[in-house]
Amino acid sequence: MPKPPPRVPHVESSFVLRAELLTLVPHSMSTIDRLEAEGQFPKRIRLEPTSRVAWLRREVTGYLRHLAKRRQSVAEDVEAANQELVARSTRSGPTPENQPANPDHHFAPRGRQ
Repeated sequence: MPKPPPRVPHVESSFVLRAELLTLVPHSMSTIDRLEAEGQFPKRIRLEPTSRVAWLRREVTGYLRHLAKRRQSVAEDVEAANQELVARSTRSGPTPENQPANPDHHFAPRGRQ
């Protein structure tokens, strides 16, 4: 078997091995396995003739971009919902001007106000 070429420092491989993958992706290996089986994570590649596996770096990077976009859209949805709640709360309900100084005074008997 031919000897593999030496690794060149500071040059990224087009493959991501398991140890590096776990530092890049915010999931455990069991979650990665499950997502991969469901088709929601890039498929691993077997590095023949060994039993080692790797993932294509460009696919993992694309997955991370997808996570970032999804997170951003969720944050935008939450912000829009918060703004809607604030707008609704200012439109409805009692305001300090039409609130009595003593909120319990309307429960007191008529002669004691």
